[in-house]
Amino acid sequence: MTKRNKTVLIVLTLLILAGVAAFLLCTNQEGFTGSRVKNPDAYLLDIEKMSGTDLHTLELQEGDVLDIQFETVKGSLYMEIKAPDGTAVYRGNRKETTDFTVNIRESGVYTVVVEARYAKGIIHVQLEEETT
Repeated sequence: MTKRNKTVLIVLTLLILAGVAAFLLCTNQEGFTGSRVKNPDAYLLDIEKMSGTDLHTLELQEGDVLDIQFETVKGSLYMEIKAPDGTAVYRGNRKETTDFTVNIRESGVYTVVVEARYAKGIIHVQLEEETT
């Protein structure tokens, strides 16, 4: 093999490796496409495409009830709602049930953490309105 052929082979190998690295970086990027609303009493995600982690905090009172709509259409979605002491009051992927409630037993700041991988779906966490 001539010196010129070796150089061409090395350059081609480096170009292929650079292309593979660029492809892997593009496909593993975190991102969000859709609608995201973060209010003091609600966290609403209408996800067209999401990969990565997102979070929101809600200041809740003992006796509050969270109405939750959680549906995974594509990919994987995982949600955890953490109490002020860090314990989970809910965690899961809700592949079967899409509408449910979570009762709040302690006043304080709760954190909703959503992890997604190539996901499409809906996550709505809202403070239930009081009826008088």
